[in-house]
Amino acid sequence: MMNGGQVRGTWRSLEVALLVLIVLVGAEPAPSSASDETIQENKMALTGFGFIVTGTGYDPAEHRVELGCGRMKTTIVGVSEPEQGLAVARQLVADGVQLIELCGGFGPLWTARVIEAIEQRVPVGSVGYGPESIAQLHALFAD
Repeated sequence: MMNGGQVRGTWRSLEVALLVLIVLVGAEPAPSSASDETIQENKMALTGFGFIVTGTGYDPAEHRVELGCGRMKTTIVGVSEPEQGLAVARQLVADGVQLIELCGGFGPLWTARVIEAIEQRVPVGSVGYGPESIAQLHALFAD
């Protein structure tokens, strides 16, 4: 279980990652002698991104944030338990999300269940941590 400080830290990390994504998506193409039509064809097709994060006390109906930047819309939804992510993922896909990322709290089992729940209609990725992070993760989630 995460405490309030850990939740704030998780959201701060998420905010930073999303700002990087927004900057990348919102960046203008490099100047070129190509026609406007060619430049338009080279724009990223991704316009809808969803992120589902687990944290103690999150209610998906209440803990939902939408960020927009030009053509890009990012939806972040908090859930208390990974099983809530199944319905959230289905709704994100119904809302037009083209890519879903799950926080590390889902693990491989629940990631597979989310993929199954949405019938593989969009790519689903999950946050993972390398062996160098084991001690720090243990300290964050120890009772």
